[in-house]
Amino acid sequence: MPVAWAIGAGAGLASMAGVRSFIPLAIYMLFARLGWVWGFSPENTPMDFLLSNAAAAVLLVAVAVQIAITRLPAMARIDLLLRMPLAVLVGALIMAGTLAGAISSSLYLVGLPVGAVLALLGVYVYQGLVMAGGGRDPGPALDVSLIIVSALTMLVPPAGYLALLLGIWLALRVRRLKRMKYKGLRVLA
Repeated sequence: MPVAWAIGAGAGLASMAGVRSFIPLAIYMLFARLGWVWGFSPENTPMDFLLSNAAAAVLLVAVAVQIAITRLPAMARIDLLLRMPLAVLVGALIMAGTLAGAISSSLYLVGLPVGAVLALLGVYVYQGLVMAGGGRDPGPALDVSLIIVSALTMLVPPAGYLALLLGIWLALRVRRLKRMKYKGLRVLA
């Protein structure tokens, strides 16, 4: 069962990392440092560097930079360049970190590509949210929602499966929205 809980927590947090990279990572680090994990223990594993004070300091600086980049219109281009690579990195680290807490062998490394793909799913959903919002970032409402869902995922890891299913459903809705938007448009030569 610990592996199922680790997969659930990792999948949910990694898919949310595509929307806002550092919120799921901060929640993961906070709850793991406090010992509020259910079914798996990320301490004393190869990925426990995520729980160090240095990682917390780097995360704090990265969160401040991401807030500035997201909220200042002059830095929108930087946001476009950094959003996807950061999301992929954070998603991979979260998924591998949760799996390392439940799997004693090096099989936890499978979490790196899986977390990266799930983070790409989150980036796709975020792009759909921005498109549906007329090109604007959803703002603090999205941040608060991610904090609540990330905390719930860490406290009750099976909720991560629900967060993943919600992400897949939203990605399908975005795909449908894009099809409807461009339906009937043809390039005439």
